[in-house]
Amino acid sequence: MSLESRVSSFARTPARIAATVANFLRGGGDRIPRSARNEGLVTPRSISPAVQAEPRDSQTERFFDTEFLRKLERLHLVAKRLSWAGAKGEHAASRKGFSLEFSDYRRYQRGDDLRYVDWNIYRRLERLLVKVFTSEEEMNIYLLVDTSQSMAEGAPPKIDYAKKVAAALGYIGLKNLDRVGGASFSTRLHAPLTLGRGRKQILSLFGFLGKLSCSGETNLRGAIHSFTHLFPHPGFVVIVSDLFDPVGWRAALEELTAKRYQLLMIHVVGEREIQPEPWGDVVLIDVEGGRERKLFLDAELVRRFNAEAAGYFKEVETMCAARGIDYLRTTTSVPFEEFVLQTLRQVSSVA
Repeated sequence: MSLESRVSSFARTPARIAATVANFLRGGGDRIPRSARNEGLVTPRSISPAVQAEPRDSQTERFFDTEFLRKLERLHLVAKRLSWAGAKGEHAASRKGFSLEFSDYRRYQRGDDLRYVDWNIYRRLERLLVKVFTSEEEMNIYLLVDTSQSMAEGAPPKIDYAKKVAAALGYIGLKNLDRVGGASFSTRLHAPLTLGRGRKQILSLFGFLGKLSCSGETNLRGAIHSFTHLFPHPGFVVIVSDLFDPVGWRAALEELTAKRYQLLMIHVVGEREIQPEPWGDVVLIDVEGGRERKLFLDAELVRRFNAEAAGYFKEVETMCAARGIDYLRTTTSVPFEEFVLQTLRQVSSVA
C-alpha cells in the first residue's frame, strides 16, 4: 500500500477510532487486542513497576469527539534538528538518497547505480542524468506527563488538562505515521507505554493516559535521567508539567538537549496558583511535601508573590529560548480546544 493511501485510510476513520476509544475508556466491550497491549519492558531500578490506576466508573472520561479528531487531522509535528532516520514516515529528511519521493536530477558520476539513470532522457538528449530522491523519516514521539500530587490541584485538575494535551499530540503523531510512546513521572519514571504506530496504538495510548493518577513529589531530573537511559534514541519529547520542581527542572531540560532530543515544554498551571487574592489568615499546605505554613495574606504579600512567580516564569522562558526548546505556558482556565488548535501553532514544532 502506498504512503498516500495509508494516510488517506487513516484520515477516513476518526469516527470509528473515537467510538472504539470511548467504549474502552468507559470499561465496556472486549479487552484490548493482544497486538494493541503494551508489550512490557525491562526497566532500570529507578522506574516504578506500574502506573497507578484510577477506579473506573460509568463517567470515565472520553477524550475527544469525532469533530475534534477531524480538526486534529490538520496539525503536524515538525522535526527541526533530528539527525537520524528509521522507517519511512512523513517527515522529509534533508539528506538525499534513493528512497520514496522523486526530488531532482543530477549528472551521472562514475560509480552511480545505473538503475537510477533516466534512460528516457538519455534517448532524447543523449545525456546521462540520475534521478535523486528525497528520503522520508519518521519521528519517535515521547509523551511525558507529570503525575505528581500537585497535578491533582486546580479546577479542572491540571492532570485532566495534561492528559488531553498529551492525547491530542499523540493522535497527531500517529496520524502522521510516527511512532508514539510515553511515560508518567513523579518521584521517579513510571512504567512506560512502549513505542508503537498506527490505529492500534491510539487505543493503547488513550487507555494508558486514562489510567494515570497523581501521587508523590516531583523529581523531574531523576525521571528524565531514567528516561534517557530507557529511550536512548533521540526523538521529539513533549513534557506536560506544572514544573513544581524548583531544583531539578533546569538540569532535566539540559540533559535532554545535550543528548539531542527535540523538546516541547508545556507548562500547565492553575488559575488560582498564579492569581491569589488577599484572603487574610490562611494556612498554605505543600500538597507534595506535606509542609504547612500560616500566613496573613494581604495585598502586599500578594504583590510579592506575583513578582516571584513572574520571575520564575521568566527564568524558565529564558532558559528554554537559550536552548532552542519550544515553551508554552497555559492555565486550566484556557479552553482546551483553543489551546490545542490555536496556541500550539505558536511554536515551531507544531504546524
